[in-house]
Amino acid sequence: MMRIIICDIYVKLVGHNLGHIQNILRFLEQNPTETEYVFLLNPEAKAIPSIRTSAKNVQITFFTDEEFAPHLSGMSLIKSTHFLWKTIMKYVSDWKADRLILMMVDMFQHTIGSSRPPCEITGIMFNPYPRVIPAEGTFRSKQQTAVTKARKMFTSWWMLRNKKLKKVFIFNDRQTVKTMNETLGTKIFTYLPDPVYDYPSRAGLDIRAQYGIDADKKILLAFGMIDSKKNVVNLLKGLQELSAEEATRSCLLVVGKIRDEYQAPLAEALAEAKQLRPELQVVLESRFVDDDEMESFVGQSDVISLAYINFYSSSGVIGLASRHNKPIIATKYGVVGDHTREYQLGLTVDGHKPEEIKEAFQYFLHTQKIEYPLKAKQFVEDHTSEAFIRTLLEL
Repeated sequence: MMRIIICDIYVKLVGHNLGHIQNILRFLEQNPTETEYVFLLNPEAKAIPSIRTSAKNVQITFFTDEEFAPHLSGMSLIKSTHFLWKTIMKYVSDWKADRLILMMVDMFQHTIGSSRPPCEITGIMFNPYPRVIPAEGTFRSKQQTAVTKARKMFTSWWMLRNKKLKKVFIFNDRQTVKTMNETLGTKIFTYLPDPVYDYPSRAGLDIRAQYGIDADKKILLAFGMIDSKKNVVNLLKGLQELSAEEATRSCLLVVGKIRDEYQAPLAEALAEAKQLRPELQVVLESRFVDDDEMESFVGQSDVISLAYINFYSSSGVIGLASRHNKPIIATKYGVVGDHTREYQLGLTVDGHKPEEIKEAFQYFLHTQKIEYPLKAKQFVEDHTSEAFIRTLLEL
């Protein structure tokens, strides 16, 4: 009998890690097998109601606060993951596991390369080195990127020294899988569809009624954990350049918890936009929203922002927008940009340039027959939850 440990140290109420774990748990309840699964999760996950199972072949266990302390202690990443890895290995041998699946491999690469685990290892890599590109066009920025890339490439090469490492999955990115396998002389990197999860919408939640947004206004939605990556400051800078008449017909809806370090720059940008373009409606809902609320926000908005900066990997938002058949304004770069063009889901912009954001939004404001998204249904079909789980669990 096979025993597999699925380890995730990032299960919080925010972010897609929780979605992945919830969906794998649900899938295993609906598809019973002989294989035993042990979920090994961070202590915080213990308090999340949906982290439970009725499946006979599934157990859920949590790191103790003491075991998890190094990760929260502020010591260097290399040091803290070294301690965490020792604990994971203890669980692996206690449970006599045949396979360890790491839901995020990135920070364990150096440890995997130096360790001799008793079982085979697979895992998901979120930030592969080919996707690192300069934030700006400056020489200094290009130089820094080259150094970062070289370091990340070396770490990946180091990780591959471990003969027990069988597969490293990369979300939604066949090109990167190909590049890494060729460059590092391996076949370990494997494509993984980033799943589009299907949650019900919250009944009776009328966004326009709740926030006083007129029916003739186009809502541009930015949501998730609101930080510099989500680029709301540049969205505001772009929208404040609209004409008074255009701004009267526009609303920027920002939904999600605003990170502490982003509060000040966002407040400043808001004040400036209010002063320059008082006709523009901006609605802030700074809190964590549940899945069913999120569905309603996406379903009732007109355009979804994925105009992120310094972010090159896959994003769950693109699937959500596609499922609701909503057009997007996306970053030109990385996986999100590639998918937006491939499936013709919307317009792509350089998130550092407010002018491009403004022009993209004007397209949606003025075009009678909007042609996006063209292949949203296809995107959803290519990225089902089941395809993700069967690939990851190798079923």
